[in-house]
Amino acid sequence: MTALRQALVFSVILLLAPALPAQSAATFDFDDVRQVRIDNVDKLGLVLLYEMKVDISNVRGTTVEAYVLSDELTLLQSLGFQVSILPDPLKQDPSLRAGYHSHAELTSELQSIAAANPSICRLYNTGDSHQGRELWFMKISDNVDVEEDEPEFKYISTMHGDEPVGMELCLNLINLLVDDYGNDPQITNLVNEVEIWIMPLMNPDGYTSGSRYNAQGRDLNRDFPDRVNDPNNTTTGRGTETRHVMNWAFGKSSVLSANFHGGALVVNYPYDSDPNPWANYSATPDDDLFIQQSLAYSSLNGPMYNSSQFNNGITNGVAWYLIYGGMQDWNYVWMGCNEVTIELSNNKWPNYSQIANLWNNNRDSMLAYMELCLEGVRGVVTDSQTGLPVDATVRVTGINHDVFTDSDVGDYHRMLLPGTYSLQFSADGYDTQTISGISVGSGAATVVDVSLVPEGGSNDPTPDLKVNGSDGPITILSSTNLSVTVSLDPGNQSGQSKDWWLFADTPMGMYSYRAAGGNWVPVSSPSRTYAGALFNLSPMTALNMSGLPVGTYDFTFAVDALNNTYEGTYEDTARVTVQ
Repeated sequence: MTALRQALVFSVILLLAPALPAQSAATFDFDDVRQVRIDNVDKLGLVLLYEMKVDISNVRGTTVEAYVLSDELTLLQSLGFQVSILPDPLKQDPSLRAGYHSHAELTSELQSIAAANPSICRLYNTGDSHQGRELWFMKISDNVDVEEDEPEFKYISTMHGDEPVGMELCLNLINLLVDDYGNDPQITNLVNEVEIWIMPLMNPDGYTSGSRYNAQGRDLNRDFPDRVNDPNNTTTGRGTETRHVMNWAFGKSSVLSANFHGGALVVNYPYDSDPNPWANYSATPDDDLFIQQSLAYSSLNGPMYNSSQFNNGITNGVAWYLIYGGMQDWNYVWMGCNEVTIELSNNKWPNYSQIANLWNNNRDSMLAYMELCLEGVRGVVTDSQTGLPVDATVRVTGINHDVFTDSDVGDYHRMLLPGTYSLQFSADGYDTQTISGISVGSGAATVVDVSLVPEGGSNDPTPDLKVNGSDGPITILSSTNLSVTVSLDPGNQSGQSKDWWLFADTPMGMYSYRAAGGNWVPVSSPSRTYAGALFNLSPMTALNMSGLPVGTYDFTFAVDALNNTYEGTYEDTARVTVQ
């Protein structure tokens, strides 16, 4: 486009965009929707389509596929876009529905599965659609009625009503989980260790009408809170089905999830939106993690991994095309849940005879992706005085993203790539606690349980740590031993007998010393009453510095009066530079 043409297009958009037809339950007409192809779209043209809020469903090079109303179609053509109307496959061939479950048939099968497997299945209606159809969620877990210390996982499909492949694959997955539980080790472990939730059909009204949209004319994957255009995490003003899913999620603590679509063959990871419409990539703070999680799915799906459109079958959302109000961004930004969008088939509504092959392509991927929620760091956060669960926020130092504990149990699950991390635990009314040196491998999650101390309410000791007589950073030679002195202020613990332990988290590993009967001995008080007791160990032979490479290290020392389990509740840190 010429500069004059660009200016004219922008002016027309500013004048006409407010007049675009509103989509409401009273006025929306499914037959007024046109699926179109827009050819020869450069970056400027794509940004113009973003500004016009055109409902883009795919971008293949310079070709854009989108859904528009008749008035929008007229506007696009008047602006010089090369628009072609695509045929509606269901109107051309109504027999495409054959084999696919209707909503009533889906309901009947889900009810039968739940009735036949009461020990591991519960079927829930999370609310009715705008036209009164149930939104079914199947819960599968070994102790299905008990809140446990385990991650919560969810799959949601067919929020676009004309993309039913995921509905059928989710139903196949449910059957696989219940049929092979107790026989297949992978499936048995998933059901035993994960709280699994599967919603095969989020948009039953649109599916029944063969439409992308719900009965209110809403694209449900443009209807969620958005960090850029709609940063309000409330259900106000949203579509019926969106509200039900959001309200369900507010009462859960999902760790990992995915939503299934059709029309491409790719795993799409956040962010889907960006403040800059010209952006070519929009990375979350967990970008590397999302890439590996997306590859965990695509690498087991041959056609997806070898896609000619996407490298290794994955893409960042904005790198593909920008949308606002997507469910995956909402889950990550507000709910502390990693979610991706999985496109299962280039054909949105393939003949049902292809479902068996699509299931074979996705079965192992669906299981492997679920297993990812068992990796990283996990634990339970409790009140140090009552032992009750705490609603806490967990943040990894250096990664600006929060996850949250489950209020029922106090468990948290933070997926991370292999490495060494520091985690910060915070909650209203409690002292913030940081635990460093947490090693994460590639297998099962590292367990770190935490007891948070109420603000101003603890009778337990707080340590004053001195290393080689200093409160501040110290510098030592590589052959020097450390002398550690910890002064305890026991407060109301005076006169009480406690079994104190000191823990040292060092570059060489974790070490513990028991004050009574172990390597530690009280210096100023020979008794088991530690009112103001002063402990000293010198030389600290177990922490001999000889052989430690030159560098700067953080040593964390924690006092625990309960047992020989490191909880890091009362801790101090020393920075040691080795020359």
